[in-house]
Amino acid sequence: MANIEPVSSLPTASEVGDFATSLLDGYGLRDDAPGMAILVARGGEILFEGARGLASAELGVPLTPAHRFALASVSKQIVAAGVLHLVGQGVMALEDPLARFLPDFPNAQAITVVQLLNHTSGVASFTNVPAFWTTPPPLAITTGEMVARIAVLTPDFPPGQGWSYNNSGYVLAAAVIEAVAGMPWYTYLETAILAPHGIEGITFPDGWRVVPGMVPGHSISEGGHVTRAFPAMFHIAHGAGGLVGDVRSLMKWNLALHRGDILPPAILARMITPEGSATLPGPDGTPPDYGLGVASSTNHGEPVISHGGSIQGFATLLAWVPSTQTTVAVLANTDDPAVMSDMIARQLVAFTIGKPYLPPMTVPTPPAALAPLAGSYRLGDQSVALHVTDNGLQIDCTPVQAAIIQGRRTPAQWHPAPPADITVSIPVIPLGDDQFAFEASIARATFTRDAGGRGASFVFQVRGEGPGTTWQLVRDG
Repeated sequence: MANIEPVSSLPTASEVGDFATSLLDGYGLRDDAPGMAILVARGGEILFEGARGLASAELGVPLTPAHRFALASVSKQIVAAGVLHLVGQGVMALEDPLARFLPDFPNAQAITVVQLLNHTSGVASFTNVPAFWTTPPPLAITTGEMVARIAVLTPDFPPGQGWSYNNSGYVLAAAVIEAVAGMPWYTYLETAILAPHGIEGITFPDGWRVVPGMVPGHSISEGGHVTRAFPAMFHIAHGAGGLVGDVRSLMKWNLALHRGDILPPAILARMITPEGSATLPGPDGTPPDYGLGVASSTNHGEPVISHGGSIQGFATLLAWVPSTQTTVAVLANTDDPAVMSDMIARQLVAFTIGKPYLPPMTVPTPPAALAPLAGSYRLGDQSVALHVTDNGLQIDCTPVQAAIIQGRRTPAQWHPAPPADITVSIPVIPLGDDQFAFEASIARATFTRDAGGRGASFVFQVRGEGPGTTWQLVRDG
């Protein structure tokens, strides 16, 4: 686990602002590239609100915190709350079969509403089905038309018999809202939930409506060049990720939701509590710990409720720490995989709750003791190489891999040549017991050795704790 500073007192707004500013400055965002907006708050007090980068790379307009971004899958918790709001009114129940609302949907009698919200319905997620995109849906498509396209997909598993992150489930959840409320799902959210609580910045860009303050999305080519993103598919995403909003509106949302202004206590408790198949170990041996539109995790032992998202041209993260009523919102107008919205949010959460990450405590280790770990390691179609120098162990990787390891893209990693022509070397820091840190990173790696003492694999934890990915040795160093 990463070193953390023990809590003495919660940092002040000035201290949070200084840390957030240094984090943004060190993140490697270019003045001529898309960037991100960030907000950190404790209760209703905004501790920091700022932005870096461009709102539009073509126009050269700087980003501001007031700009609106695609919320992507952060939308899911708002849609889930819409369903739960109707449950709280007594007009429907989470255990109701989908057949009550969509009687023509296949196997609808066996699928319950709660299974749509916690990804246990077994309905195929349209984003995972290549055939779904053979005839791409139009950019203006109704909820009902999306439901019809989802209905013909082959299910992944029987309802309630597994867990798989599912965008189709939230399109269906939006359709349930429409069936019960008698209006478009987004109209219900805006009129029954958002507007009554003063949340005016979150909306759905239905049709071809112009949304004031909305920024375009961007992508980054393999050579590091800024490009236009493929148009964000708000209408295809619908309840799965179609909302847009700004960081301050997300703070207002967090306060209204988690302080109990929107849902009765028992229903809110169920929303944030994983249940059923969502509590069972997944392929990596850890449970998804997914409630209804939100995920439960910890940051150095402190419970955190959050959700991230990505859609063409955008990456997002919204976190809430119940113990300190801390909100962290990070919205990026790029889908560059090296823009780690969740990593920035994690560091902001840790600092704001009084448990900042500290530099790793190095355990001096002679190069000869590190040599058995050298070699090439592979995960799927990706590979990295570890080798020993006079200065210790180093990992050689691509610029994008380096950006993921270090949680940011540094200026040195922006390069016009294809990544295949570049190798980035990062010092690997021994912590003892075959555990390692990386320079300028919160990530950790733990090695497993074979019977002869040579490295066989390592588990990489990009967040420094929690689930990790296992890289297998394919060639000795």
